[in-house]
Amino acid sequence: MDRFSEQLIKKEATGKDMFIRGLDIAAALAIIAALIFAFAFIGIVSLAVIAAVIWGLVWLLQGTSVEYEYIVTNDDLDIDKIIGRRKRKRLITVSLKTVTEIGEYKTDTALDSSVTVMAHDETGIDMWYLYADTQKYGKLALVFNPDSNTLYNMIGGFAPSVKNRYKELYEKVKPEDDGSDSEYGEQETPEG
Repeated sequence: MDRFSEQLIKKEATGKDMFIRGLDIAAALAIIAALIFAFAFIGIVSLAVIAAVIWGLVWLLQGTSVEYEYIVTNDDLDIDKIIGRRKRKRLITVSLKTVTEIGEYKTDTALDSSVTVMAHDETGIDMWYLYADTQKYGKLALVFNPDSNTLYNMIGGFAPSVKNRYKELYEKVKPEDDGSDSEYGEQETPEG
């Protein structure tokens, strides 16, 4: 059975993000104030520079907006980072067959991994972690906010031994009508 899901998560602004936005606004206002003061001497050039400063400020502020997209396609999980709704960067691709553990993430959860990828909304609510043994990174930890549909499709791609460990979670997040008749989501083919 083919598995596919997409989920978009908007990262909440942190104190650091707000500080950077404040610095951007203060710098833009300082430049605009200096240009307005110099307007009597420069004229039309000041208006063009003020317009450019305002455009640059808007561009910088949009750049502090971050979203994460989780895409499950059969046995792969791709996570993209979208910055300002204008730039997309692939953070990681994980083969779900390499996942060894998944669980709810709490802020005091200690992660033991070679590489940790943080792709969550910063709220601390409904966060999950997973471990995968990858060739490229070694033991990889991922912290993210999957919804029940994403979890369901991910667990469906796990190796059978790992999938069996999470059978209860798999059944809990199973959609009401996923079109399957068997207990592990495999569609039965009609005979005849």
